[in-house]
Amino acid sequence: MDDSGGTVLLVGVIFLVIGAVMIGIAIFFVRRTRQFLRTALEATGTIFELRESSGSEGGTVYSAVVEFQTADGRSIRWEESMASNPPAGQPGEQLVMKYDPANPQRARIAKATRMWFMPVLFGGLGLLFLVIGVVLTVAGLVA
Repeated sequence: MDDSGGTVLLVGVIFLVIGAVMIGIAIFFVRRTRQFLRTALEATGTIFELRESSGSEGGTVYSAVVEFQTADGRSIRWEESMASNPPAGQPGEQLVMKYDPANPQRARIAKATRMWFMPVLFGGLGLLFLVIGVVLTVAGLVA
């Protein structure tokens, strides 16, 4: 094996490790989301306001502040933790919420894109890194 083959092999192994870690993080988020959904109750919420902030790459992003009532009649005002552009909706719009009955502040907007964003992001990137890692590792072994 010449030096370039060793370098390719090393980079391949690094990509494999990064991919495996990302897949592990995706599995963590899948389990956490599934566990949340097992006990979560559903409520209809109304967007009370949109809080503006600066995005990491410039531009404006929005966090929806949503009001909903729990099954036992408590009124909850909740702000989503992930800001986005476009926002989840406009003030006055209604949307379906899922919340933890033991702690209603643990709530999520019940849209697949919001519930499963992190598992899909880390799973997709992890898979990409794994595939590149396999290709580079095989190329490094063959060289």
